[in-house]
Amino acid sequence: MAATGGSVPTKLPSSAPPMVHTIRGIIITVTSVALVVCCTRLYIRRFVTRSFGLDDYLVILALIMVVLFAILSLAVTFYGIGYHMDTVPPAKLATMQYIVYISLCAYLWVALAVKSSLTVFIMRIFPTKAIRLIGIGTIIFMVLMTISGELPLILQCRPVKAAYAPPANGDYKCFTAKTLMNIQLYQAILMFLVDVVIIVMPMPTIWKLQMPVQRRLVIMGLFALGFVACAAGLARIPLLGYQENTKDFTSAGAIPLILMNTEYALGLITGSLPSLRILFKFIPGLNSSRKTSKYSRSRSREWTGGQGNAGGYQLSSQSRWSKKVLPKRGADGDSVASESEQRIFTTSKS
Repeated sequence: MAATGGSVPTKLPSSAPPMVHTIRGIIITVTSVALVVCCTRLYIRRFVTRSFGLDDYLVILALIMVVLFAILSLAVTFYGIGYHMDTVPPAKLATMQYIVYISLCAYLWVALAVKSSLTVFIMRIFPTKAIRLIGIGTIIFMVLMTISGELPLILQCRPVKAAYAPPANGDYKCFTAKTLMNIQLYQAILMFLVDVVIIVMPMPTIWKLQMPVQRRLVIMGLFALGFVACAAGLARIPLLGYQENTKDFTSAGAIPLILMNTEYALGLITGSLPSLRILFKFIPGLNSSRKTSKYSRSRSREWTGGQGNAGGYQLSSQSRWSKKVLPKRGADGDSVASESEQRIFTTSKS
């Protein structure tokens, strides 16, 4: 019941506020969509195109972490997040703080898994030297950022346990709410910039591909969906001040929790949608018509291996680096091997 006349509540209100239902509904929806899309992608890669690679294993890891993070996020709604703080019993609040601490320590690793899977996917389908160097550099930067960013989150209090269960005698020392907010703000800005780099990375190569403009725009649009995930991350930045809201922390933390789960789910979806091209072959702009195949074959001798007179571009064969970590082209690559648009979704034959 809610606190009345200054009394301390002993249990949560019997009727959850609308925000709690909103949190659960959105998180379940975006995570379920990501789960379906990723599982479909993995099935296609393994059994249809037979081109299962390193990026697919990373997607499995990222998907597991995203689902576990979503479970933590849903669990915390049963202990106070989404409710007003004056209606949350102290016992529930203590459990909520523990789950929040675990989530806080985990979110950088979830982000690393999601972004790494997308980066390796791009490096696989665009095996150019520039993208390989940018991709490797981005992954190294993300690993260093995650490790360095994790330490202040784990060690925000001394003793560490005081972060979620402060000693009754007051013998502990923690970062102020403002300091913790600034740390997360710094991390959020860096993650947003990394997102932009990852999404923009393949765009110049896509634009130079040997294919009609319509198809190039469709493919760029698939990757540009990642900007929606960027928008979720960007929208979370001005809301990080919820950490300083000591009077109603449980309610103020609801929206950032939604945005964080949405960002991760959309990141996975963005990296998996291009692999579902085989399911959309009848959609204009994605199917491979005979006319286009004929065009591609007639131009392939002029464009192969580099830039042609008309300013187009065809991806070169796999580099020695990619041959070591990526599988040979599967059945989906053999079907229309002469088309540049096919090569961006499958690895070239070694």
